[in-house]
Amino acid sequence: MAKKVRIGFVGAGYMGQNAHIANYARIDDCELVALAEGRPDTARAVADRYGIEAVYSTHHDMLADADMDGVVGIMGFHLLVSVVEDTLNAGVPIITEKPMCIRPDNGRRLAALAAEKDVLYQVGYMKRHDLGSRYVRDTVAKWKESGECGALSYMRVTMPPGDWTMEHEPPISRGDAAPSYEGQSAESPPDWMSEEQGQAYVSFVNFYIHQVNLIRFLIGEDYRVTYADPRGRTMTAISDSGVVILLEMAGYGLQHRWEESYRLQFDGARIDLDIPSPMARQRAGEVTVYRQSGFDGSAAPQEMRPYLPQRWPFEEQARAFVASLKDGAPNVAPGHDAVRDLEISEEYIRAVESSRSA
Repeated sequence: MAKKVRIGFVGAGYMGQNAHIANYARIDDCELVALAEGRPDTARAVADRYGIEAVYSTHHDMLADADMDGVVGIMGFHLLVSVVEDTLNAGVPIITEKPMCIRPDNGRRLAALAAEKDVLYQVGYMKRHDLGSRYVRDTVAKWKESGECGALSYMRVTMPPGDWTMEHEPPISRGDAAPSYEGQSAESPPDWMSEEQGQAYVSFVNFYIHQVNLIRFLIGEDYRVTYADPRGRTMTAISDSGVVILLEMAGYGLQHRWEESYRLQFDGARIDLDIPSPMARQRAGEVTVYRQSGFDGSAAPQEMRPYLPQRWPFEEQARAFVASLKDGAPNVAPGHDAVRDLEISEEYIRAVESSRSA
């Protein structure tokens, strides 16, 4: 594809503008050609700022009229199903925010549709594009293959609530309200869940689906939930190879900070990954590698912090999507893989209920 990649957007809210449209506007190989946004005044203001010529009130109109190589769908995840389905049926590649949807059965249906149509479908797990995450994944894979540091046995993930915006500038808004979106109904939780369980499930996939996903990415294998405490503060799991996994979700009052960390323990080494706030630009994850003395023949313990360029994962994700469209670069967060995150989230809710009734 010699010409620039032509991108259309569905949604121009806080994340649509700041985490997505602004990043695609910085890519030389990319041309912003269309925007579907139900707030007409705000849509026109956003389009003027980023040089987007065509503005539509719905994604239906945009798909019917605009010439696009790909679509970026950024709206509440409870509204994603119809946008993804319509875009895939139109034969247009799409990337959306996370999670891919709410219900695992809908996720499987969307993934199957993408395969049937042979259309690129990517889910916005931007932490997979973080340079620190990629360094850790590559190191874990290398050590697992070589055995040079023994077995990977334990992984501790800490993700308390915190300041995820870091005072990022507000989006453009002209104060106009979006009309009702005809033909697009809100998705509900799985049928087996009670109202309370459904609320807990939606909250979990909203706040912790990134961690559920990144665990699999970093260790390169699947896992199943084994326990969740009755108050929903911690989750434990076991991977296919026997790695014990602990996800800590309890907050402890430091709302002005972001303290997301991943600790991976081998027999003779440990890798630490600290992920920055999602909206902290020019920040990559920080990695520290520890190796014990004697395990690999060294005379002393080793500690190493690799230099990583300070690149914003959201911008890296945008560049990766454009590269997939332009050059066929690998899709590191495909829809069919994202279905598993919803299934694990169901396992978590079942585990909470099991511990409450024990």
